Amino acid sequence: MLNLENILVSGYHFTRDQYELKSKFMLMNSALVIIFLFVGTLTILLSVREEYVFASYNGIYLSLDLFFIYLLRRSQENYKLILPIFPIVSIALVAVAITKYPTEQIRFTWFLVIIIFSFFLGGRKLGLAITALILCTILGLEYIVDTSLDTYTLTLAIVILLIGTTVVNLYEQRELDTRQKLYDINSKLEEKVKKEIQKRILVYQKSNLELLDSANKLQRQKDAFEHLAHYDMLTGLPNRIFFNDRLKHSIDKAQRVNKKLAILFFDLDNFKEINDSLGHHIGDEVLKVVAKRLQKNIRQSDTLARLGGDEFTLLLEDLNDMYKVGEIAQKLIQILGKVMLIKQHELYVSVSIGVSIYPVDGEDVESLLKCADSAMYSAKKEGNNLFHFYKHEMTEQAIERVSLETSMRQGLQRNEFVVYYQPIIDANTNTLVGMEALLRWQHPKLGLLSPDKFIHIAESSSIIIEIGEKVLDIVSDQLILWEKQGFSPPCVSVNLSVKQLRHKGLVSKIENILDKTHFKKDWLQLEITEGYAMQQFGQAIMVLKRLRRLGVTLAIDDFGTGYSSLSYLKKLPVNRLKIDKTFINDIPGDQEDEALVHAIVSMAQSMHLGIVAEGVETKEQEVFLLGMGCHIMQGYLYYKPMEADKILVIFNNLK
Repeated sequence: MLNLENILVSGYHFTRDQYELKSKFMLMNSALVIIFLFVGTLTILLSVREEYVFASYNGIYLSLDLFFIYLLRRSQENYKLILPIFPIVSIALVAVAITKYPTEQIRFTWFLVIIIFSFFLGGRKLGLAITALILCTILGLEYIVDTSLDTYTLTLAIVILLIGTTVVNLYEQRELDTRQKLYDINSKLEEKVKKEIQKRILVYQKSNLELLDSANKLQRQKDAFEHLAHYDMLTGLPNRIFFNDRLKHSIDKAQRVNKKLAILFFDLDNFKEINDSLGHHIGDEVLKVVAKRLQKNIRQSDTLARLGGDEFTLLLEDLNDMYKVGEIAQKLIQILGKVMLIKQHELYVSVSIGVSIYPVDGEDVESLLKCADSAMYSAKKEGNNLFHFYKHEMTEQAIERVSLETSMRQGLQRNEFVVYYQPIIDANTNTLVGMEALLRWQHPKLGLLSPDKFIHIAESSSIIIEIGEKVLDIVSDQLILWEKQGFSPPCVSVNLSVKQLRHKGLVSKIENILDKTHFKKDWLQLEITEGYAMQQFGQAIMVLKRLRRLGVTLAIDDFGTGYSSLSYLKKLPVNRLKIDKTFINDIPGDQEDEALVHAIVSMAQSMHLGIVAEGVETKEQEVFLLGMGCHIMQGYLYYKPMEADKILVIFNNLK
């Protein structure tokens, strides 16, 4: 709908950045419309007064005004074209009016309006130019047309125009200065804002980079923890968690497609000997070599993992022929059996492998691993470097073993373990010179059990250390009790297991017993096996020297079964040798055993070591040993192992 507001603003919309353009455009548009209305009214009045000539001039002016309004409607930018033309046309119209009506000097005031209009719309340049043009027009009219102006009036009109121009110019200048100041202020503010924005952007960018870096670090840590959670740090193989998860998925897959899969459970034979004799750093290198050899000789689809220690597992999927599992196991045994050159050490490693098959031996992760573990123990029990498939009776044996181990732990808490003592006799004088402490288990259901019924299970677990410490406690308490009863105890021998000797707390335990009970140090003799002394020679020397410094006596038990080197033997800080009973059983009569016993006795005498013969059961054996120069004996010929209270009777009889 056309209304006054639409006429004045011409319907255009301006943005905030077009504020100055909007002001000038609207002023120009409004001026043209108002002039059109005003001049149109004058034209009508002139026509009524029958001043047709001047009315026609106004008509021309109205036409130009309409044309200018049309141009503004065409484009916002057309006001720049109209600005210089419109004042000039106005000057011409006023000049014509003054010429037509020279006595109406009031028309000169229109020139001031045109000047002001030019300054506001066109700026200083256009305003000054229009002022100059108006002055020229006034002077021209004065000389060309008689305007009936005297000199004073003409001069006054010119002065008024000049003063008006000066005032408007000053106003325009002030506005320009204000704009410039505002512009400078805005520029400075913009610069400050820009710098602050840049500064904050830099801070934000730095913060973002730090956050991004922190996020990357957290992701790397997460990835590292994820890797640690599923992979073994030493070998880089999947660990137990990863393997169990993979096995579960494989079982599900095998169930869907009706396929079989196999679990191979590896355990390195005698790996502890490598760690103990050469150090854990060599043991770690051995594990790395084992892992690499296994990885190179399995399929890409198979999963190899290290469960911990020297235990590895291998998952074989998509199996059709079970006989191939045996071929794979035997192949891996041969590969691992090849020599390893590690830091100038030539090492040979054997492995025992247990095999379980899904779904024959189990249908879940736990069952399959348990069966493979049982099969591995069966292979190890039969001599190592073998592989066994799982059989049902293996689980029964494993359950029996676990049950017996649990019973042993309960027996320790209930004090079911007791110590029997077997006297050691000097056959020359028939006097008591020592005793050997022998462990018995007073089982609540099975009765009195000798060590051969349970000690092998104890030695395969850490419970042997607790049992060994229990024996030492019982023996030390008994020695003190005997002394209080008036019996001066001879030396009592206590056997130490291999795990006890490897245990770091052994020396401290014995030292604490000696300090706690205050009994004589020469009352206690500790026996170690010849096999441990020879296999763990470096460690044995170190441990035995620490024990000797405590003042206890040391002996090598079952001597002759380990084929000791004489050069090694003379370095061991021991006091006695005990000839194993297997060499005593067939003497006299067996020439090889006779020669061996003679050699052991001669060697001990030359090295100034005490010698004890174990397992003497006949008078002929006694006579032979006395003839060889061995008079310290132990066996059923003299006494069987007995309870502690019966030792006092023997002591009194031998006094």
